[in-house]
Amino acid sequence: MTALIILFFVAVWAGIQNALAGGGTFLTLPALMLTGMSALAANITSTVALFPGQVTSSWSGRAHVAGAGGLPFRALAILSLLGGIVGAVLLLVTPSDIFKSLVPWLVLFATSVFAYGSFVPRKADRPPVLGKFGAGAAQFAISAISAAASDS
Repeated sequence: MTALIILFFVAVWAGIQNALAGGGTFLTLPALMLTGMSALAANITSTVALFPGQVTSSWSGRAHVAGAGGLPFRALAILSLLGGIVGAVLLLVTPSDIFKSLVPWLVLFATSVFAYGSFVPRKADRPPVLGKFGAGAAQFAISAISAAASDS
């Protein structure tokens, strides 16, 4: 019973954190693993539980990210969905023991990315940008998706 109460408060906190800044999985994944869930099951459960809030937060904040890296919201959403699909496939084909040993390193990597994004200087009148490489890679991905869609 105590575990359920703790998970409830962690879930509420993670939902709020995701809506404001992202990173709610940093809370839910370890909390679910502490209840005895395998790393794979905890990751899937965390993702499914936080997904509705991520979608609604993204939709309501779309005006704030539109144009980031020179990309419209639709392109950013497509890239996010493709990244999620690739991540899900990788998660499902990775053996559970390997994934469990990778989790701390994945969390460290994600934390580093968040920290880097927090300390990169920006002009106050512009939203954050992907940089030339990131914007170019994103544009390439969008072009490839459009070409593949038109071929089928």
